[in-house]
Amino acid sequence: MTGLYKKIRIVLLVQFFCFISTIGWSQNINLKVVGNAEQGFTVDIYSGSKLLVHNTEEFKLKVANLDLSETSEISDWKASEWSRNETSIKLSKETYLSDFDLNLFVTVTYEVINSNVIKKSIDLFQSGMPSLYYILEEHLKPAEIPTKYVTFEHNNFSGGFVHEMFPSAGFVTSDNQLVGVLMDAGYKNHYTRTTRRRFNGHGGGFVGMRKLPDTELVSVATLEERAKGQHYIQQKFGEMYNLDAGKELVLKINDNFQKVGVVGIEKQSGIITLNCKPSNRSGIEFLAPLKDQKIYTISFLSKGNSPMALKLFRIKNGQKTNELEHGIKYIDQFPVKENEWTLFKGSVLVPYIENDSVSMFLGSQSGKASKIQIKDLKIVEHHPQKQPYNRMDMGKKVTKTTYIFIEPWTNHHDFVISSQSRLAEGKGFKGSLIEKMLYANFNMLTWITSIHDFTPLNVPNMNYAPDMYNRDSFFSIVSSYNEGLNLKIWEQWAKTQNSKGAVATIITPYMGTIEAKDNEATIQFLIWAMIDKRRFGVTLPKEKIDKAVDYVLNEFDEDRNSICESHFTLSQVDINVYEPKTDKLAVNQGMFAIALKTIKELGYDISDAYIKKAEKAYLDFYDVKRKHLLFDRDFPDVITMTDLEPDFFSLWLFDKPMLSDEMVVNHLEQIPILNKTPNSPHPEYGTTAPVCVRLDNSEKGYSYLTPDYQPFREFGESNYKDGARDGFYYNGGSWMRPEYCGYVVGQRHGWEKAKALMENRAWAEINLNPKWPYSKEFIPTKWTTTDSWWLSTRGLCWNVFILMANEVAGLRTADMDPDFNK
Repeated sequence: MTGLYKKIRIVLLVQFFCFISTIGWSQNINLKVVGNAEQGFTVDIYSGSKLLVHNTEEFKLKVANLDLSETSEISDWKASEWSRNETSIKLSKETYLSDFDLNLFVTVTYEVINSNVIKKSIDLFQSGMPSLYYILEEHLKPAEIPTKYVTFEHNNFSGGFVHEMFPSAGFVTSDNQLVGVLMDAGYKNHYTRTTRRRFNGHGGGFVGMRKLPDTELVSVATLEERAKGQHYIQQKFGEMYNLDAGKELVLKINDNFQKVGVVGIEKQSGIITLNCKPSNRSGIEFLAPLKDQKIYTISFLSKGNSPMALKLFRIKNGQKTNELEHGIKYIDQFPVKENEWTLFKGSVLVPYIENDSVSMFLGSQSGKASKIQIKDLKIVEHHPQKQPYNRMDMGKKVTKTTYIFIEPWTNHHDFVISSQSRLAEGKGFKGSLIEKMLYANFNMLTWITSIHDFTPLNVPNMNYAPDMYNRDSFFSIVSSYNEGLNLKIWEQWAKTQNSKGAVATIITPYMGTIEAKDNEATIQFLIWAMIDKRRFGVTLPKEKIDKAVDYVLNEFDEDRNSICESHFTLSQVDINVYEPKTDKLAVNQGMFAIALKTIKELGYDISDAYIKKAEKAYLDFYDVKRKHLLFDRDFPDVITMTDLEPDFFSLWLFDKPMLSDEMVVNHLEQIPILNKTPNSPHPEYGTTAPVCVRLDNSEKGYSYLTPDYQPFREFGESNYKDGARDGFYYNGGSWMRPEYCGYVVGQRHGWEKAKALMENRAWAEINLNPKWPYSKEFIPTKWTTTDSWWLSTRGLCWNVFILMANEVAGLRTADMDPDFNK
């Protein structure tokens, strides 16, 4: 055999084995490297022997210099070489980009995490150019035509971009195999799911942004593409829509306006005049030419003697349903002047809305007689310029991480649960089903601040986006042992500190805020500093902590008598302002005692006597006759879960209770446990408890708050009429975080019902509303059908704090978190 023949034979054998090389770590998932050195290598995905995913490339990449004057594109990246070990396949290639005279080093790694989950990482590195922009696209291509595509909110998705509360999509094969696609958190993969910003002019509400990032973060092949044989799920990172560039189409507006409320309408010389009579809503309503998966700008000039409202609602089968989410929302009081035209201009992204129509309301919600004029009303459809915004800096590797999961298809409910649990598994998280789901939700609500600021930002849920409510983010971020994430967001808090030392309540991208007040945010700031010091051994900026300590001591206890006084509650129940300051709230006194213990551990001179006096004052809120802590001494019949939070903090942070067993058990025994369900883990008990309720002598033993007996003043007087909000929000809503933590306090104090109620409450979060198997802001404790549950509550992030609660209860350990380091 000649030497040349040997070489040719070896090359052919290598190519053959490259094509069939298989890695299988389980009965379900097999990965195969396909291709050859000349054509390039990719990876196919199998379930057993059945081919499920056959990609023609690993990704597509578009790059540009920072002034966008030069671009380059890799339309079908494949590897030039590969390697493997027992659990992973690594593809690699060095690519020369002639347009930039630049070498780009790429590695793609597939790792089988378990019998259902694959992790895919794409690493990009360049060392020859100070910086460049890029857009990276991944396509997951079914090996055969799927029976359907599914997304987090839709059981049969017709295609186009997916902008929903949780970014996941999948396809179902003819033999009922589900292949789902997920992604890592936005602060790691460098994306944001923000579509709007706060409105200016102090009118409240949101408007869509002009530079709209990551609209196509997840997309599915459209019906037209499928008809042509094109099938895929796409994930795209680093692209933004520039609404001020590209093409615009001015749409015709139907001027057959319908009256809303009592209003007179005049149309003359292009001006619409509304003479509104006193009513809750007075103005005009009409069908707007807004369609699924498009972006629009609504603009008009207005003047008058009343603030204006602009509302957009979906219309299904002639019936008004939900307000649109992604852009113009909560524009209830757009401020106008009586003798001068004021411009309103805001964009709105219309996601997939099942081809519903959209109605637009313009008018007044002041309830007073008013006159409003409108002119130059315009709706523009955008075909925006698409631009890159992710950056690849010289000498710094960037990574995009996605996940693929495979399991038998059952139904959409189970797909929603798996989207969450499989993401947690892919990230290496260990825990119960509810813990996995909450951890995944937390990750999907933590992204970058803006296209120019890749600092992490954590939002409560999509309804609150783009704002980071600092107190919510505290409970979310401290539940993770990720050092970088904890320190970066703590540093963001520190930057908001005002001259007095108070930390702001909110950070909102693209707009400012001046809200820094005597709520619990600054106390949490100090607690967080103590936690970071314990966990990570870091030294934090002393001047920031000094100012926060001074603020807490001077603002809450100016007289140094250990009695806490504040304008606000030091808990989540933030719907009341106390003028003058109050010392009548149990939770405030308890959290002040926690603050003193924290300040002492941080190294400040706080006497034990001072702390003990503050603790005793918290214990003094226990009413021996009523056998519960008094939420507000002026309303002694009101009982809440939040009043146990200081004791939880004491157990969590210092492994020592403040309350006695008798106090805790008696308090918990009086809180009604509602929503009994026969298929819950413990059907003899209810599944949810009201966060706040009134105890009385009725047969039930409790009643919801009413305008004449409630501690929330104007808010309660206007919202708690006629039982309309019984069981909702702070009038008896069941908030998982404080409720679950309250049960853990009970468990630590020996309450025999605690573990059963913890299990029931976790079950309720997943199962009580089978349409919503995910975290919620609250669950109503009084309702007829789940259709009455508030859409705005879906996906609340801070419930992930039950990870810390379960550590306190001894049900999990810190090393179950993938970021934990001993």
